[in-house]
Amino acid sequence: MLQYELPRADGYDGFWQMPLTMQHPLAEIEIVPWDSSMTLLLSRRKDIVDNFRNDYPESENLGDYIRKP
Repeated sequence: MLQYELPRADGYDGFWQMPLTMQHPLAEIEIVPWDSSMTLLLSRRKDIVDNFRNDYPESENLGDYIRKP
């Protein structure tokens, strides 16, 4: 039996409300393909997020994205 449930994108509210949360308590990074228009990348490590944002300059901060009116 698993100690933690397997993560799943569908129905997980932690991606869409502040503070943003990752599903798995032991994960350092979660990559979530979200339909054909978006991929979510969450990490506890700022360097991973910074490197991704530098490599993909048109990417958006998820916190800023969900705060848009």
